[in-house]
Amino acid sequence: MKKLIISAIIIVSLLVTVGTVFAVKPAGNLAGAVKVLWNLSGEVMPSPPWGLSDILGSDTASKLIVNQPNGNTEVAITGAMNGLHPDTTYTVYLSNTYEPYVYMGWDITGDWALRLHYGNSTFDHDVVIDDVHLDGSFEGTGGYPAGGEPYSYPYNEIIAGTIDVTTEAVTIHSVYENGYWYEATGTIASDGTMSGTWSGSGQPGPYTWESIQGHATKTHTGSTGWSGLFTNTVQPFTFMTNTYGAGSWHLNLKDADFFGPDTYNLSVWINESGGTMLISDSFTVTVD
Repeated sequence: MKKLIISAIIIVSLLVTVGTVFAVKPAGNLAGAVKVLWNLSGEVMPSPPWGLSDILGSDTASKLIVNQPNGNTEVAITGAMNGLHPDTTYTVYLSNTYEPYVYMGWDITGDWALRLHYGNSTFDHDVVIDDVHLDGSFEGTGGYPAGGEPYSYPYNEIIAGTIDVTTEAVTIHSVYENGYWYEATGTIASDGTMSGTWSGSGQPGPYTWESIQGHATKTHTGSTGWSGLFTNTVQPFTFMTNTYGAGSWHLNLKDADFFGPDTYNLSVWINESGGTMLISDSFTVTVD
């Protein structure tokens, strides 16, 4: 194969936007190399469960160099690792590319039932959330008692509210056509349920409430898990750190490690005791 270009995809923003900058090897300089950035696993994958094995500072203390040397080696990849646990064995995975995970907020559309507590009594209300707009506002309909139409409380109910992606706070304002209203404020729990406090017409409260039907789901862009081995010819391998938490490893990719002339997207993942703690930026290798 004729060696052409190695470029590194540098991921600038991990939580909000993703930008790409290419570091292209100069033409004719077969020994050119690029530095690929490391990321803590919780920065580019959903946390939790990712991030549980992360070591703060190990991403910036470590280096990943991708090189295209002269000779039979297509690509040389070197990891100079620092800031890790001392005298510890780590596993290196040469992996496919991935898209960084970016949390986009909860989706609360759908059918809900809210249980409003009032003294020793409870009142279950249906709430149907039809759509959530980009500004976090939403509309819907409802009815009492919960269980679907026909409702024995024979007044149409209009729902309006807001959801804050940053704080996961929710406000649900309900108005019946006879003038009765209630407003429930609360938050979304990690399991997708909602709870908080409420007040209403002639019921200043605050009283408590929780959802007894319905489930919010997290929305996101990007990947949520390991992208898999880049090639079966390069199996996971290990290196060990010294008493200072430093170690190194080197990998040469040859013709047999590629599937023919093409542009390939790769990444490198580092595990400790089965848990991922470092994930490199994706980088591209173009061979002909």
